[in-house]
Amino acid sequence: MKITCHMIMSADGRLLSKYWSPLYNDACGVGDVYEATAAKMPADGWIVGRNTMTEYGEDLIEEREPMEGPKTMHTMTFVGKREGRPLAVVFDVQGRLHYKSPTLPSGEHIVAILGSHVTRAYQKELEDVGVSYIMRTPGTKKEETESALKHLESDFNAKHLLLEGGALTCGTFIGMGLVDELSLIIYPGLDGNSAHPSVIECRTEEPSPLKNNRLELIDCETVGSGFVWLRYKMHR
Repeated sequence: MKITCHMIMSADGRLLSKYWSPLYNDACGVGDVYEATAAKMPADGWIVGRNTMTEYGEDLIEEREPMEGPKTMHTMTFVGKREGRPLAVVFDVQGRLHYKSPTLPSGEHIVAILGSHVTRAYQKELEDVGVSYIMRTPGTKKEETESALKHLESDFNAKHLLLEGGALTCGTFIGMGLVDELSLIIYPGLDGNSAHPSVIECRTEEPSPLKNNRLELIDCETVGSGFVWLRYKMHR
């Protein structure tokens, strides 16, 4: 499977678009440019972390504390009501997200990646709603993530997925060597607040956690009203 990390950032590398300075020429919006460039990279869906999925889900998704009760012994993949839709994959290993629909407002079918310690009651809730899920095979963090990706390919026929955040999810995937291509859109505006997250981050004490990744520029173009779209092949 191919994984392309597709993100948009301010000219000073910050992630949260609500804090960016206004466009000089606002003929097109941030979301329009982001979606238009994503459409040029045909994919079977996208991957996000729990916080980002909560934002995408609007009123359809609620975050709560993990359900208590007997841990599951039901470790098979569950394919819910996909109906041929592209995939919205969320890494929610603790099982904190609760859904009112198996489909996002934007049309994608939700697939939750769960840890082996979730309860059977939580799995049953997902099944009743029609949300698909994949149980990660216990192992190292990289082994568990790789097992989930293999199930996405074998059980959902996913050959190419876009990794769309948040910053820590992108940093984790890149750090594990699971990203094949980096697609970055530079917004022609500034943030300037050092407390705001950068587009890619790692939660570690390692001073250079991504130093093994070398980027080969494979394409560069201007899009929208002064946005720059950079594409890199990842080498390790």
